[in-house]
Amino acid sequence: MSKILIVEDERSVAEMLKTCLERQGYMVITAETGAKALDWIKEVKLDLAIVDLGLPDISGLEVCQAIKGNPKTSCTPIMILTGNVTNEARIKGNMEAHADLYLNKPIELADLRAAVGNLIEKAEKKKLLLR
Repeated sequence: MSKILIVEDERSVAEMLKTCLERQGYMVITAETGAKALDWIKEVKLDLAIVDLGLPDISGLEVCQAIKGNPKTSCTPIMILTGNVTNEARIKGNMEAHADLYLNKPIELADLRAAVGNLIEKAEKKKLLLR
């Protein structure tokens, strides 16, 4: 069962995403702060991280950089979810965060399910090639 970490400070958004993905058979962990996300990253082997950039303590960008900067989690795909971002900011954010996908809120649940499935499948294929 694939494990997904959702880093989202808006509880209603986090619960909606969690419910949607659990119905698809994923194990979902949520963190409302960047600090809690960093704790989970140390404890659990993740298959995907979905990160909101606007967190109350540290930025989502710092969470992404921590994931990609740790040899144990550097191959974990990252999906960034955030609102009201220009294309220029999206491109810059992708490069700084090493994100695999960048989606604007609000997101359609069908788009979320498809994106999550694609990222996890791509990561699994990459792991097989690296063996």
